[in-house]
Amino acid sequence: MDEFLAQFLIEARELLTAAAFDVGTLRRDPENRKCLDSAFRAFHTLKGSVALFDMAPAGQVLHAAEDLLDQARKKTIKLDEPKLAALLACLDRVDVWVDAMESKGALPANAAAEAQALLARLGRQQSASVQATPADSDWLSALLARDFDAALIDAGGLTAFRYEPDEQCFFRGDDPLAIVAAVPKLAAVKVMPRGEWPALADLQPFSCMLVVEGLSHAGLDEVQLAFRLVGDQAKIAEVAPERGIKAEDSTIAGAARSLRIDAGRIDTLADGVGELVVAGNALAPLVAEAMRLDSALGTRLRQVQAAFERGIGDMHRSVTAMRMVPIGPAVRRLPRVVRDLSDTLGRDVDFAIEGEQVECEKGIADAIYEPLLHLIRNSLDHGIEMPAVRAAAGKPSQGILRLRFSRAADQLISELEDDGAGIDPARVRRIAIERGLLSEDQARALSDEEAQALIFAAGFSTAAQVSDISGRGVGMDAVKAALDPLGARIEVRSRVGQGTLVRIALPLSAITTRMLIVEAGLQRYAVPFESVAETVIVPSERIVPLGDHHAVVLRDRTLPVVHLRELLGEERSRGENTKLMVTWAGNEQVAVAVDGFGERIEAMIKPAAGLLAGYAGLSGITLLGTGDVMLVLDVEALVT
Repeated sequence: MDEFLAQFLIEARELLTAAAFDVGTLRRDPENRKCLDSAFRAFHTLKGSVALFDMAPAGQVLHAAEDLLDQARKKTIKLDEPKLAALLACLDRVDVWVDAMESKGALPANAAAEAQALLARLGRQQSASVQATPADSDWLSALLARDFDAALIDAGGLTAFRYEPDEQCFFRGDDPLAIVAAVPKLAAVKVMPRGEWPALADLQPFSCMLVVEGLSHAGLDEVQLAFRLVGDQAKIAEVAPERGIKAEDSTIAGAARSLRIDAGRIDTLADGVGELVVAGNALAPLVAEAMRLDSALGTRLRQVQAAFERGIGDMHRSVTAMRMVPIGPAVRRLPRVVRDLSDTLGRDVDFAIEGEQVECEKGIADAIYEPLLHLIRNSLDHGIEMPAVRAAAGKPSQGILRLRFSRAADQLISELEDDGAGIDPARVRRIAIERGLLSEDQARALSDEEAQALIFAAGFSTAAQVSDISGRGVGMDAVKAALDPLGARIEVRSRVGQGTLVRIALPLSAITTRMLIVEAGLQRYAVPFESVAETVIVPSERIVPLGDHHAVVLRDRTLPVVHLRELLGEERSRGENTKLMVTWAGNEQVAVAVDGFGERIEAMIKPAAGLLAGYAGLSGITLLGTGDVMLVLDVEALVT
């Protein structure tokens, strides 16, 4: 892919995300001046970016949208719902066109027709600030639409010019660039080819093929004077004074320098940091041994170890920061999906995303889109009711769907909430029995919360028939299957007739993972910290039989108890006290009895390969500082 196109695709999607967020905010708060200015800047910059490529329809609609926002900034119009909807439609269509540029290198054949429809919705009109004769208005409008640096344009009046040197101008001794450079008080200049460049073999080096356009703060007379010798080749017009774009709107003084780096290189660097963490872990036993042999040497080695660990910590934080990105760009298409599906299903839905600036690792951000898409489709298809049904139930005809992101410690929290029909636990139990997932006794024993959590069970679906929106014969287990490799936990809370909340907790970063080492028999295993709710030691008599299993009461809660050695095919150990590791099985907690707790480590988890890859209770392997390989357990898979 062309380097400039690759850069454009990145920047265009960032701008589309920012603009969509601002316009969405304006729908809820039309008087938000900060978002209005931010949206204007995003549209303006995006318009300039598309001008670099064969995307004329995109440039036209973005220019019209920019004009609309500019009028709103000047308070000559009010951004009502139809205008805001038109701005969102503009962003949706440009988003599709950007995807087309990436996949096909060109806009769709119907782009021009789509642009005309959007221009009509945006109420495209000739700018009233252009003072020119009708014959000249086309070139002046096109000139003002170009991506001139808005930071250089003052609030005063401007004079625009378009200079088309004669093809034989070099033979007459004209220097087009020198003539333009002589224009006083230049604000902006753009040099372009007159048409398509010919093949290299057909290029005439002494024939001028350039067109120069520009803006000057000088008056009309002064600019005419600069072009007095080539007056027949230049068009000059005044642009009436108007409030321009403030410099602070377009540039930030002292802005931080940035450098775009291929993600693969950052991943390689992250792997190197992980290896350094392993090497740092290996120093601890060496320092302890040195202390036993020579305390003075051991002390010096401990100082070196401390400095080494500080350096590794700084590198780890820096590399982690490089891999962190706002979640917004990853979910930027969801508003468009909601609008399209709402129209298809006949729903009226108010959808908003909150916390788009929360950062997480790029791999996490990329991977969360598909699960969220599936959740949203199910919410629209099965959750939010038709307007007539909502009205009959005493609800507003417009449903509410909110996607919220937040950060809790080292986790990314995603919550999708609707005010729809909710999940009926009785219906879930009935379907689970019909599909053979549970017996009637097992279904009756479930609490309402446990029954609702069954929607994530493999093979479970409440869809009465397969549809293209959701249901497809595959239940919400597809969501859980996509999230499990990320170390995510998912839970659902729902009230019949009032709505549903689905909460997902994911790690913010995955360079290294904090783990607890546990013992089972003669073996030691690692368990990721996010899988451990707490560790506790209780007298063995507190573990009592409960049916065919065992249970313990902790903090006034009865938890089932399983033994890690039995889960791994060994006989359980017996003693006066029992060490318990409390973990999760779905949305419920389970106490896992282990033989001992070891140290806490921080290391990379690598995928299991070969025969180990097919073991359901194994999430990967990790390398200790001693060079030994340790198995990392997927405790939830073991206990369920």
